[in-house]
Amino acid sequence: MRNEVAQTRSDTDGIDRLDGVRFGTHALHQALCPLWDDLPEPSSARELAVRGFANIVRQHAMAQWVLVQRELDVSATALVRPTYEALVRVVWTLRGADDSWIEGFFSPTKDALKSHAETRKGPDVAAMLAVIERYHPAEIFQPLLSLKEHTWRAMHSYVHSGIRPVVQSFVVFPADEAASLLINANGMLMLATNAVRIAHRLRSPMLPELQRQYADCLPNPC
Repeated sequence: MRNEVAQTRSDTDGIDRLDGVRFGTHALHQALCPLWDDLPEPSSARELAVRGFANIVRQHAMAQWVLVQRELDVSATALVRPTYEALVRVVWTLRGADDSWIEGFFSPTKDALKSHAETRKGPDVAAMLAVIERYHPAEIFQPLLSLKEHTWRAMHSYVHSGIRPVVQSFVVFPADEAASLLINANGMLMLATNAVRIAHRLRSPMLPELQRQYADCLPNPC
């Protein structure tokens, strides 16, 4: 009986935490909108690339909130990896990608015009992280590295329909894990917002205040 009471209390705490994170996430998204609305049109290929990758992060992060609201937890979890990879590309493209890579990314090739091939592939995540470590401070690099180290194998399973999403599809997704999923998505959205504004040479003095205001909905600083 004691274990059952403890489990019930834990479940209730998890639900309460998820409700708070869901509400705070929606408010955070609304608070970030003006920082995206005042972005100017990209004036260079690099700005365009950063903006495009950041747009992906933003849409995926907001989609995860919608999916959690609808209790579509497998789909929400499957978006973690593409959100993360887009974020890595945001930061890598901002400072690290050379001009020739960006030019090639936006240059149509015969294969890309005649088939479903990409204009320019690579580099892989590990290579981009190595470059990010050289060009960015630890407070940017460490969260990216930590998220990869703690979730990469699981993310791979969800993207490729492995055993993890199959099992999850038959059980109730723990509220505490759903809250953590949203918290990680919010952290990636904050990083992408900062990076895209840096790319446009815009100051963002309000971001530290939003970090404090919505601390319960964001990852703890590394």
